[in-house]
Amino acid sequence: MLPCARQGVVAAVLAFTAAVGPALPAAAQPSATVAVNPFTNLSRQPADGWIGDGLAATIVADLRAAGLTVVDRDFRDPARAGNRNRTGNGNGNGARGAAAGLAEWRQRGVAWLVDGSLQRMGDRLRVTARLVNVATGAVAFATRTDGALNELFDVQDNVAGALVTHLLGGMAAPPSRLADSEAPSGLLPVEPPPDISPAGTGPGPDSAAPGAQPERAVTGALAFGEPGAGSLASQRGRPGGPGGGGFIPTGRERPTATVARISTPPRIDGRLDDAVWETATHLTDFIQIAPVEGAPGSEQTEVWIAYDSDHIYFAFYAHYTDPGVMRVNRSDREEIRGDDRMSVLFDPFLDQQRAYQFEVNGYGVQADSLVNADGSTGFSRSSSSSSVLRGSGGGSRRRGGSGMSRSGQFGIRGDDSWNALFDTGGQIVADGWTAEMRIPFKSLRYPSRPSEQDHRWGFQITRIIRDKSEAQSWAPISRGVAGQLTQFGLLTGMTDLSRSRNLEFLPELTGLGFGSLDTTTGAFNTNDPLGDIGLGVKYGLTPNLTADITYNPDFSQIESDRPQIETNQRFDLFYPEQRPFFLEGQEIFQTATPLTLVHTRTIVDPRFGGKLTGKVGQTTIGVVVADDEKAGCLDGPDAARCGETAQTLLGRARYDFYAESYLGAIATAREFGDEYNRVGGVDGRFRLGRTHSVSFLAAASETRDTTLGLLTGEDGEAKVFGSGRAFEADFSKEGRNLSYNISHSSIDRDFATGSGFLPRVDLRQTSGTVGYQWWPESTLMTWGPSVTYLRLYDHAGVLQDEQLQGMANFSFRNNMAITGFVSRDLERYGEVDFRKTGFGFFGVISSRTVSLYGGYNWGDGILYSDSPYLGRSTIGNVNVRYQPTTRLRTEFTMISSDFTNPLDGVDVFNVKIFRTRTTYQFTERLLLRHIAEHNTQSVTVGNNILFTYRINAGTVVFAGYDDRFQRGSRIDSILFPTTALQRTNRAVFGKISYLFRY
Repeated sequence: MLPCARQGVVAAVLAFTAAVGPALPAAAQPSATVAVNPFTNLSRQPADGWIGDGLAATIVADLRAAGLTVVDRDFRDPARAGNRNRTGNGNGNGARGAAAGLAEWRQRGVAWLVDGSLQRMGDRLRVTARLVNVATGAVAFATRTDGALNELFDVQDNVAGALVTHLLGGMAAPPSRLADSEAPSGLLPVEPPPDISPAGTGPGPDSAAPGAQPERAVTGALAFGEPGAGSLASQRGRPGGPGGGGFIPTGRERPTATVARISTPPRIDGRLDDAVWETATHLTDFIQIAPVEGAPGSEQTEVWIAYDSDHIYFAFYAHYTDPGVMRVNRSDREEIRGDDRMSVLFDPFLDQQRAYQFEVNGYGVQADSLVNADGSTGFSRSSSSSSVLRGSGGGSRRRGGSGMSRSGQFGIRGDDSWNALFDTGGQIVADGWTAEMRIPFKSLRYPSRPSEQDHRWGFQITRIIRDKSEAQSWAPISRGVAGQLTQFGLLTGMTDLSRSRNLEFLPELTGLGFGSLDTTTGAFNTNDPLGDIGLGVKYGLTPNLTADITYNPDFSQIESDRPQIETNQRFDLFYPEQRPFFLEGQEIFQTATPLTLVHTRTIVDPRFGGKLTGKVGQTTIGVVVADDEKAGCLDGPDAARCGETAQTLLGRARYDFYAESYLGAIATAREFGDEYNRVGGVDGRFRLGRTHSVSFLAAASETRDTTLGLLTGEDGEAKVFGSGRAFEADFSKEGRNLSYNISHSSIDRDFATGSGFLPRVDLRQTSGTVGYQWWPESTLMTWGPSVTYLRLYDHAGVLQDEQLQGMANFSFRNNMAITGFVSRDLERYGEVDFRKTGFGFFGVISSRTVSLYGGYNWGDGILYSDSPYLGRSTIGNVNVRYQPTTRLRTEFTMISSDFTNPLDGVDVFNVKIFRTRTTYQFTERLLLRHIAEHNTQSVTVGNNILFTYRINAGTVVFAGYDDRFQRGSRIDSILFPTTALQRTNRAVFGKISYLFRY
């Protein structure tokens, strides 16, 4: 670089730094003070270290020559605080070192930090540079230049020139990571569904803002704020362009990846030796979500992307400086949550409402889930306060969500009941693992476009490194913004995607041989074997609208319900849906508040069913119909109405306005003979800025019931007719530090939902929670207290529940977390007010071979009986997972509930359930699972063995054996006057299903 050119670059950097540098105390160095770190050598070739060191040294010399105050590290020091470790030459504490390095620069009064990385492949060179706000750790911008090695000086000039061009573009100083209120509150619009946009208004070269640069494929995350046709900055406010209101902070535009089209697909075997990856889009420069938000990933991550008309392809290279920290196991599909893994997420409609997530580990084991903007896990507010806050049962859990663990270390969570067809492969290599993934477009729903029009999807890639409690992402995620879907990047460049309408046939063949104990004679009767055939059909009416029909489906539960203690429960327990036909698309029927109007386990055993789900324009729709032939058999096959059928209709529509915001309607109807239950309602959720949201649900029901006991009068007796209303609303803030929620519910006594789950009626409840979270980002990653207050009245104005609870949570590195709470509450039962004090804690600690989590609650409790009284209650659970090899896993679970009479200290009941679950993965397809279970109250023992041969999500073979025993005296003390175990049930079963896709 010529001296005059260098002086010009330095002068430009000086001018910008002086203009936007953070204000510092008078005692500190001037705001123009800049620090320069050595550039990271991502090529992992020690011989190339001089390039990065020389580049940084040159920048330092130039800045000093211009009179700017510059501080730097000694480039000869091998322990360069977190950056050098990615070359394999450092101390291995990259994230921690990065945080420590910023702390050091703050102490020295530095305003801005320049750092970067270099990669060399053959004679090609890539240099990436970043400007970091030292006060906050936020990356203000990044730039990248490619060139030949013999053009090193030209590369340096281009990097510097790009920095100056973007810095002088008027970008403001980056927001503080420490205060949400200081972050910019501007909103960027999101793109509406393309199939309703006016012709010719979609994004393209002609729609770029003045001065925008052409869109290009990237090999790393584009700089925040970089203009171009592919960035939302160029689309802001353009008529006919994106509409709505995406919640992306101004000054932090979405990184964009333009995917490369290929003619020859790669072989999906986990080896990165296919020629296609040489020309595929290449992504690097991953940023930490946790433990140090915004810091570079402590381990290098590389991702390649390509596509053709039918599939999108990914290749992953997860590097490790110390491969000994890898957690990778051979397991069944979906069983990789405790492993290191890579995830890709798509928001094809770019509506920031839901996303598809596909995951893979180093052995090619796959998982998938559906991430919803409003499907956060929680309890129904219609359950008791003690149930909600002490976890004693009766709550309605909701699956899914777009959230992550509060510390962020376990990545983006979703509803894993959703299953898609895709292919993966993986292998372990010397410095980590590699994997490949092939996702058919038929497995996704996406907008229809003309073949020549570019698709623009929301897009994210994440990596989990469990041993380091680290989560990385390609598009940076800020804790100062609620949710993750609004912080996705963009995937562009895909055209001429297949318009073939997905057609699937899923025939099923089941067989069962079983026997049971005759409790009248004591004989064990073996029944004749049974066989059955079922069929499922799926047809893609459009790429984003799907019809499903099932006839005589097999709804035997291969995976049984997890045990729950049913003793001394005031309200019904909630058991989640596990049947595939109802699981797919269930997120559409979730409403904006916790009230559960649709719970498909109320459909016992349908003879046939139909379903229509998808999106038309900006409206998401869902319809389910089912004819339940076992509705009258809830009390056994000898029940008077067994053989009568019930008809169920579920309908849902929701209009998406903008990011994570919609207005919806829902209707359910259940007809059983001359009985009926009909429910209709409207709900909505609206995102208000970066951290706030408001949601509501209003519903009404009409019921005639003589069988299920859905209605009761004030005297407690069953009613036949009734109609009622329900309303729920809440306002919440989810910030980096301060979070709070205020909610109100009102449910009439005669409100009922025969197609949902409603454990409690006749209530008016108001509650509020406020919490504050600190982020030390050291050994203690995060901690904070919270307080909840709740009051619940019946509609006669009588106070039924009141609770005050204080809680504190702590999350540490190395996968350790603990939460403790204390509560003081009033609960009215049997016309008596009981005042209770309770304490509890729960936590988790995990290593590569052993994981432990559990909880323990103790304090006052009520004996729910005709003569209730206050006693001492303890509730506990513990789970231990032991994985000595990558193929073998054993889990031990114990849950307990104990109630003691305070007058004599005698246990009224003491229930424990023990359960072991052992799996051995013989091959990637063949699995053996064994479950043993013992209940000390009913004195039952269960033994279950299952072989699984799984080719994909639809093609699978099951063969199993199930045996059940109970103490003889518990069955019939006269017929079996013994404490010995008697066999009560035995079954041998098999199932074959094969998925045909056209």
